[in-house]
Amino acid sequence: MLSALKEIAYSVAQQPDLTLALKEFVSGIKHAMSTQCCSVYFADEAHADFVLMATDGLNQSAVGRFRIGQNEGLVGLVAKREEVLNLPMAQKHPSFKHAPEVKEDTYNAFLAVPIIHHRKVLGVIVVQQKAARVFNQDEESFLVTLSAQIAGQLAHAGAKHILHQAEIAHQTTRLHGIASAPGVAIGKALVIAPSVDLTQIELAKVPDAQSQIRLFHHAVISTRKEFRALAKKIDSGLDTQTVAIFTVYEQLLEAKSLGDQVEAKIKLGWCAKSALKLVIEQLVEQFMAMQDSYIRERASDIQEIGTRVLHHMLANERRQVEVHEPVVLIAQTVTPTVLAEVPKELLVGVVSLTGGASSHASIITRAMGLPALWGVDDLALSEVVGKQIVLDAYTNTLIISPTKLLLNEYKTLLKNENLLKSKFLQEYDEPCITLDGEKVNLLSNEGLGAADDSIGGKSTEGVGLYRTEAWFMQHTQFPSLQLQTQWYKKLLKWYAPLPVTMRTLDIGGDKALSYFNFSEENPFLGWRGIRISLDHPELFLDQIKAMLWANCGLGNLRIMLPMVSDVEEVIEAKRLISQAYDELVAEHSMPSLEYPCIGIMIEVPSSVYLISEWAKHVDFCSIGSNDLTQYLLAVDRTNSRVASLFDSYHPAVLRALHDIAQQCVAVELNFSLCGELAADPEGALLLIAMGYRNLSMSVASIGRVKYVLRRLKTADMERLLADCLMAATANQVHQHLHQFILSQNLSEILYSHFQRSHQ
Repeated sequence: MLSALKEIAYSVAQQPDLTLALKEFVSGIKHAMSTQCCSVYFADEAHADFVLMATDGLNQSAVGRFRIGQNEGLVGLVAKREEVLNLPMAQKHPSFKHAPEVKEDTYNAFLAVPIIHHRKVLGVIVVQQKAARVFNQDEESFLVTLSAQIAGQLAHAGAKHILHQAEIAHQTTRLHGIASAPGVAIGKALVIAPSVDLTQIELAKVPDAQSQIRLFHHAVISTRKEFRALAKKIDSGLDTQTVAIFTVYEQLLEAKSLGDQVEAKIKLGWCAKSALKLVIEQLVEQFMAMQDSYIRERASDIQEIGTRVLHHMLANERRQVEVHEPVVLIAQTVTPTVLAEVPKELLVGVVSLTGGASSHASIITRAMGLPALWGVDDLALSEVVGKQIVLDAYTNTLIISPTKLLLNEYKTLLKNENLLKSKFLQEYDEPCITLDGEKVNLLSNEGLGAADDSIGGKSTEGVGLYRTEAWFMQHTQFPSLQLQTQWYKKLLKWYAPLPVTMRTLDIGGDKALSYFNFSEENPFLGWRGIRISLDHPELFLDQIKAMLWANCGLGNLRIMLPMVSDVEEVIEAKRLISQAYDELVAEHSMPSLEYPCIGIMIEVPSSVYLISEWAKHVDFCSIGSNDLTQYLLAVDRTNSRVASLFDSYHPAVLRALHDIAQQCVAVELNFSLCGELAADPEGALLLIAMGYRNLSMSVASIGRVKYVLRRLKTADMERLLADCLMAATANQVHQHLHQFILSQNLSEILYSHFQRSHQ
C-alpha cells in the first residue's frame, strides 16, 4: 500500500491542472483498492455545496454539474462530522439522497473520508462497490492516509483552478492569511520565484518560444561557468577523481540530446522551466530503470544538473524584472534579500506563502511600514503574475482582480488611512502622557529596516533594541572590529544623548549568516543567541570592544544579552565584557572609558522565574514578547501551519507578562518590553496597565500607539486588564479589547473606520 500511496501522490503532482490531477487521483485509488468506483467532491463555499469534480465509475457527464448541499446526503454528513463513513448498504442510511443523474443505484458498499487542510474541509473522497460489504480496516486506513498526505497538494491545485476559472469569468478571488501589520495596499502582483527544485515547478505554456529558448541557453551557459568555477575552487588538495565529477557534469550538460529535447518541448509551447522539468524527469526515470548500478547512480547527477540550470533560469528571470508602478510583492518565502530586489518607493505591500506574522522577516515589513500577509499557502504563484491586487491587512484578506467598484472602495479607504497617518504625525514629537498624567517612553526597534546603510527617521526617546545581527547579515564575512566600531559610532552619535540599547549578536533560529551557516533539527531550541557568543568568545569580545570604543565620548550605550536562560551565562558574559573593557583601557590608554549598563532579554520561560537572581547581576531587563509567546505556546512563529495559534493576547502570555512586571517592581529591576505586542495600540494599553512604562517598537508604529495612549486613562486600562487576565481564551481577550475601544470613542481609529458593507 505504501508504494501505491507514493505512486498516486507522484502521479497527481505531475498533472498540469486540477481536472487532470483529479482524474489521475480517482483512477489511482480505484486501481489500488481494486474497487469499482471512486469519486471526489470539492467544497464550493460560494454556493454552500459540494460539486462532483472527478469520478471513475459514476456518470461522467455529471462531473462539474452535479451538486449536493453541504448538509445533504452522505457526502454532506462526512463533511459535517469530519470523519470516516463506512457503510455496507449506503441506500438504507437515513442521510442517503437519491441522485439519478450520477447513476449510482447499482452500488451498495460506501466508504468516504473528508479531505481536510488547515482545519477546513476541502472535499470528500468516496469509494463504492456493488457488493454489500464493510470495507476492512486496511482499506479504510489507506484512504485516510492518502487523504491526509495529499490534502495540501489538492488545496494548492484547487486554489490555482479557482484563480484560473475566475480569470476566465473575470471574477474576483479572495484568499486569506495572517497580517503582521495593519494597512491596505493596492498594486500589481510582482511574483518573485523561490529557490526551488524541479518537483515544485508548475507546468505552464507560453506563446513566445524564442524568448524561452534564449532563457534556457543563458541558464546553461551560467551553469557551465559555475561548474568550472567550483572545480577550480576545490581543485587544491583533492584527488583528481573527486574533482573530475565537475567535468562529468559539464559533459552531461553539453550532451546535445539534453538541449535538443528541452528545445523541442519549448517549441511545443511549454515554458523553459516546464520543458526542463519534463526532460530531466524523463531522463531520471530512464536512468533509474537501468540494471547497471553505476548508470542508476548517474540519475542523481542528471537531477543535480537540472536543479542548477533551473536556479540560473530563475535568477535570469529575476534580473529581467523591471518595476515601473506600485507593486505587491508575492513570494514563496519573503526574505530580506527578496525585499531588496524591489525599489522601496514602489513596494506597497508584501505577501508570503510561508512563514508567520511574527517571524523576523515579517518584523522587517512592519519596520518598513508595509502591510503584509503571511501563510497564504493556497496561492498559486503562476496564476497571479501581473494581476491587480488589493491587500487588506485589517481583515487578513488578499483580493485578486477586484471589481472596479471594490477597487474604488479600497482607494477611498487608502486615502482615509493616509489622512489618519497625518494625524499621528502631528503628535509624533509630543510626549506620550496618558490623560491621568502617566508618562510612557516609546523607543524604537532598529536594525531590521529596509536599509541599514543610512539612518533615517528616529524615535524621540531613543532605541530600546538595536538588532546588531541585521547589520552582520549584510556582509559576506564577520565585520572587523574597526568596521563595527565605525557603524556603532554612527548610530550612537545619531541618537546622542538619548539611550541606545544594543543587543549582542543574536543569530540562530530563523536568523542565519551566509558565512556562518549551520543546520539543526530544532533550531529554535538549539544553538542561538548568547550560546553562540559564549562558544565563540573571539567574536563576542570583538563586538563588545567595538561597542565600548564607539561609546567613547558619547555615553549613551546600553548592552543587552539575548536568549539567556541561566545565571551562569550572564556571569560569563559579564566577565568577557569586563575583559574587553580592561583590554581597551590598557591597550589604547582610555582611562575615562565609560562602562555601560548591562541588561538581558527575558524571552525564555526559565528566565521568567529567575528575576530575583537577574536583579543581582544586571542593570535592566527587556521582555522579548515574540519569542516568549513562541516558547510559552509551543508555536513556531515561522511555520504557516501553526501560525494562527501564535497569539500574544493568549491569557497565559498576558499573565506571564503581568507577573514579570510585578516581580521587577518588587526587586527594583528596570524593565521594558521590545516585542511586537507593544507596536499594537491594544497591546500597548494592556502593558501600560500592567506597569510597563518603557515600550520599544518599530518607528512606523510609534505614532499610532502614542495617539491612542494620549487619549486614555491608566485607571480605565487597569480595569480592562483585570477582565483580560480573567479570560479563558485569546478570543475573549480580543472581545474585551473591542468593547473597550468602542467605549473610549476610538472605534473610528481602530475598527469601524475599516469595516465595509461588502464584507
